[in-house]
Amino acid sequence: MANEEKKHLPKETDSEETHIMVVDDEEGIVQFMKSTLQDHGHKVTVCTDTELAIEKIRNVVYDLIITDLKMPKLSGVEFVKKAKGISPRTDFVVMTGFPSVETAVECMKNGATDYLAKPIDLEYLNIIVEKSLYKRTLEKRAAEREYFEQISRVDGLTGLYNHKFFHELLNAEIARANRYKYSFSLIMIDIDDFKKVNDNYGHQSGDIILKEIASIFKSFVRRTDPAVRYGGDEFAIILSQTAKQHGRVFADRIVKGVADSNLKGFPHNETITVSVGLAGYPDDANTEESLIRKADEALYQAKKMGKNTLCVYGNDRIH
Repeated sequence: MANEEKKHLPKETDSEETHIMVVDDEEGIVQFMKSTLQDHGHKVTVCTDTELAIEKIRNVVYDLIITDLKMPKLSGVEFVKKAKGISPRTDFVVMTGFPSVETAVECMKNGATDYLAKPIDLEYLNIIVEKSLYKRTLEKRAAEREYFEQISRVDGLTGLYNHKFFHELLNAEIARANRYKYSFSLIMIDIDDFKKVNDNYGHQSGDIILKEIASIFKSFVRRTDPAVRYGGDEFAIILSQTAKQHGRVFADRIVKGVADSNLKGFPHNETITVSVGLAGYPDDANTEESLIRKADEALYQAKKMGKNTLCVYGNDRIH
């Protein structure tokens, strides 16, 4: 998954520093480009050999790479294609002393973002560089926004969605159910006697149990069924487009799955189990607040029935 890919990713450069590579087999040109770009505050690496450039790209992420079209070992187009496969986020500009529309089109098709004719027009060079770096800045800001938006929705301990985002998810599901005229189920889950684990073995042991339980839930749910840490040792799962009779089958699997997982309290004395309450929309409730309340009432009844069990609102007796 994502972690596997990260093992092979090159190290990112300093976020405050723009790093440009210039690739040309003429030493005079790379030194001229280096001096010009450094004067504008950029960090510059130069290479006169495409194979050496490829090795550098494997280890460093560059903001922009400017390469000559005609190179001894790999053509500029071949180089861009290969380098783009290693560093897909990097922008590439191709230089040539023989500019043509056909050449420009070929470069763009193979991953170049722009084209630079020799002799180099310094004003145009600076425009190309600034345009590329501005694009990179926008992409970085968008990625940061997405990251902070994501972490604001997720419980830091379990990796499940958090209580705040749960209400957004539930309201969205109600809106879809009303629009498309379908039923769905809400299940509330509580870890049985969880306070004993914290009291007897400490909160670190309790945290381990919470993470293990969350992993079990993740293994059961579909991508369309959000699992949430509702608070403390209580969880919720929204079963989208799942009527109560089918929701009951799923909830039974949750109860049995936790009990059969041999998850034990520390130091391996008490077996960990869960109690589950289920309510359906719109069968049992027609608002977010009433649906949560009905599922909670069913959960409370499951606790009274002896724990490690399921209670379905309206189907099982609620005292």
